[in-house]
Amino acid sequence: MTNALKRPKWLVFGVLLSMILFSNYILYRTTLFGPVPDGAAVGSLFDLLVVVPLLTYFLILRKRYSLKYVGAVILAGYAAAYFIIPSSHFSQFAFLPYVIVVSEAIFIGLELFIAYKILTKLPVLLKEYRRLNGINSLFLFNVKKAAESHFPNNRLGTVLITELVMFKYALFSWKKKLSIKNGDCFTYHQKTSVNAVYIMLIHAIAIESIGLHYWLHSWNAIVAYLILLANIYGILYFLAEINATRLTPFVLSDSHLLLQTGFSKSMYLPLEDIKEISYYDGPEKFSRQEMNEIFDARVPDLIQEKPLFEIVLKGPAEYELMYGIKRKASRIVLNVDEPEKFFQEVSNKFAQK
Repeated sequence: MTNALKRPKWLVFGVLLSMILFSNYILYRTTLFGPVPDGAAVGSLFDLLVVVPLLTYFLILRKRYSLKYVGAVILAGYAAAYFIIPSSHFSQFAFLPYVIVVSEAIFIGLELFIAYKILTKLPVLLKEYRRLNGINSLFLFNVKKAAESHFPNNRLGTVLITELVMFKYALFSWKKKLSIKNGDCFTYHQKTSVNAVYIMLIHAIAIESIGLHYWLHSWNAIVAYLILLANIYGILYFLAEINATRLTPFVLSDSHLLLQTGFSKSMYLPLEDIKEISYYDGPEKFSRQEMNEIFDARVPDLIQEKPLFEIVLKGPAEYELMYGIKRKASRIVLNVDEPEKFFQEVSNKFAQK
């Protein structure tokens, strides 16, 4: 599907979502339609808990993102319903929070079942992981490779492994040291303020969580705790990014270039797929159309400077985001801390192919 066909999906989704929220809001919060019958709340709940998640799935998530996000959309729909529908109408659905909690529990149970399946094959997975880790200590890459050999095309398994890796990076990797035995490694974060960016975000989430939790708790305790859990998850994610950025440099071997930027995006690039590498000499910012064709291997920065290098590929190549989400790119832009050495090494390896 072309980029021109992809963008209207977001536009259509935004228009439909705005219409649903606005129509339900004016129904209850204005006097345009007179007294609102109790039965109207059923229609509003159907809009926010069924129609909106279905629209999100078909227009946004399908074939692109994990089905797991539907649960978050349902929770957001419930929160919207709680604030839009007056308590006089909403009180007749006191059972609804429990239905949502049970539904989420079923989904979590499914994830636990996948975890059980993984645990049953844990000895084999650990053996493969240790073999890979003896070559290079790239935890996320090694875990993915080990899992793919035993759980191919298992999306829920990929989601669960991603979360396990996130907890590993966030909580248990602070004393880990980098060890690369096969290939040359190139750091990409030491001359940036990426850690400051993540620390600022963690600080903002922590402060927001305290105030928002107490405010929401006075409205609905369940919503307050769900938002609190989401904020804790966000903090763990940024902690994982800090450690993953430190422990996952770019690795260049005789056959491939491994570009893993922190925790959230990576690309395994065979050298034979490279058409050319050059110092980047283009505009500082990319258009939306260009971003759909580029793998941006740079880390976030307080002042995002132009990339140092551009790698043009012979054809679109696949890269991976969180939860096994796949994308394709025909160009790569990146920065490294030792640009001259990186350019010389890649050029030499590329020339030998």
